[in-house]
Amino acid sequence: MAGPLWPPSRFWQYWSLAGMVVLTAAFWWGVEGYALAQGNAPRGQIADGLLRFTVLILTPALVIVWLAAAWLRRRVGEGGYWQLLGLVAMIWAGSVLVTRMLVT
Repeated sequence: MAGPLWPPSRFWQYWSLAGMVVLTAAFWWGVEGYALAQGNAPRGQIADGLLRFTVLILTPALVIVWLAAAWLRRRVGEGGYWQLLGLVAMIWAGSVLVTRMLVT
């Protein structure tokens, strides 16, 4: 065995903290994005496409990268995992921000 199971390593402590943010944000945008997509507010093709892309592609990608921490950590290392999660989170947050500006 690699070491004691409790307390968890710093990686898993940070991972759980990041999970609170990631899962809350993904749930919020899933509900908000779905409500915007189902609404009758007029919007252009770019805003509609970006809205659908963020809800259907980027939000699940963010959650999958967070969930695949153990697998990714072995392949890209601890620092690489946080860079990857940060990159996906920044792309997601930027897309959500632009979508909100275009739709409302």
